[in-house]
This record gives sequence, C-alpha cells and structure tokens, in this order.
Amino acid sequence: KRAIETAREQVAKAFGAKVQEIYFTGGGSESDNWAIKGSMDLLKAKGKTHIITTNFEHHAVMDTCKFMEKHGFEVTWLPVDEEGYVTAKQVEEAIKEDTGLVTIMYANNEIGTIQPIAEIGEICHQKGILFHTDAVQAVGNIEIDVVKQHIDMLSMSGHKIHAPKGVGVLYVKNGVRLSNLVHGGGQERGRRSGTENLASIVG
Repeated sequence: KRAIETAREQVAKAFGAKVQEIYFTGGGSESDNWAIKGSMDLLKAKGKTHIITTNFEHHAVMDTCKFMEKHGFEVTWLPVDEEGYVTAKQVEEAIKEDTGLVTIMYANNEIGTIQPIAEIGEICHQKGILFHTDAVQAVGNIEIDVVKQHIDMLSMSGHKIHAPKGVGVLYVKNGVRLSNLVHGGGQERGRRSGTENLASIVG
C-alpha cells in the first residue's frame, strides 16, 4: 500500500493533480473507455447525450465514441485542418444544450500535433461541460497542469513513460462523477476494482 500511494503521489505531481484524483487502470485505452462511458452513463439521466470529439483521435477514443453512438448517444466528429489542428472555436460552435462531454487528445500519436487544450477546457467550463483529454503521448513530454488547463479527466499510459506495459492512469477531478467500468473487490477507493498491479504501478 505504501508503494502504491507513493506512486500515486508521483503521478499526481506530474500534472498538478491531487493525490485522491489519481486512479490506476490497466492502460490508456481503459482510462479512455472509463472516462467516456462512465461520465455519459450518469449524464444521460440529466438529458446530456451529446459528445464532441475529433476525427483525429486514438482508436481508444474513436471506437468508444462509435460504441456510444450505437447505444443512443450522438457524437459530433470535428474535422482537423491540414496540419492536424482543431480550434477552440470549432468546439464552441459544436456545443448544444444536451452536450455532456468533450474529449480531445492532447498530442496526436501519429504526427505529434498539440491541441489548444487550455482554450478548449476553458470553453467547456464556461458552458458547464466535462472535458477529457487523452494525454498518453503528452505526459512526460509537455508541461501539463490540469487546474490551469481546465481538464476534468486525463488519461495516461505507463509504457509511454518507460513503465511496464499494461498499466495506466485516469485523473478524475474531485467532484466529477463516473459510473464504474470494472466492478468487484472495491479497489481504488471503490471506483476501479481488481487486485492492484503493484510492480507496474510502481514502475
């Protein structure tokens, strides 16, 4: 437990989060799935069934959003320009009354485009919409501050920062509610069950 909590502290410091906002997962793909499915599962009760993303995401986000479309949610797929950028204005113009979540990757995994995360996050917060970013390619390479950049949820993957494969993190801002993706023994403060992958978490 001491080793896991030390690792949690180290991860939290990496992007300005609180220790209790860090949840260990099985990888970046699981973190993306949990952020999208978990948040929208609860938001649909409030009539929020619209998701905004880009046509430039990692498959962990793209395929999850396609899954959501098959289960009654609407997804707006924002196009990127010839250099792979999406603008905060595009996001703002796509927001509707039933928008619940915006999910846009921080740094693209193929060409490295870095999106205007802080500007997008600010617009989301002005509109009362959750903002998730897949930061798998960004953590460890770019200075990230989840508070200053208005990020509600952030996914990262261990092996991108030289940890073993098969471990990841989902940052969930205090107060953001998610339904559980994995049920069972109540690990990770009851939010992500499964015996902790101790060696990989420490790595």
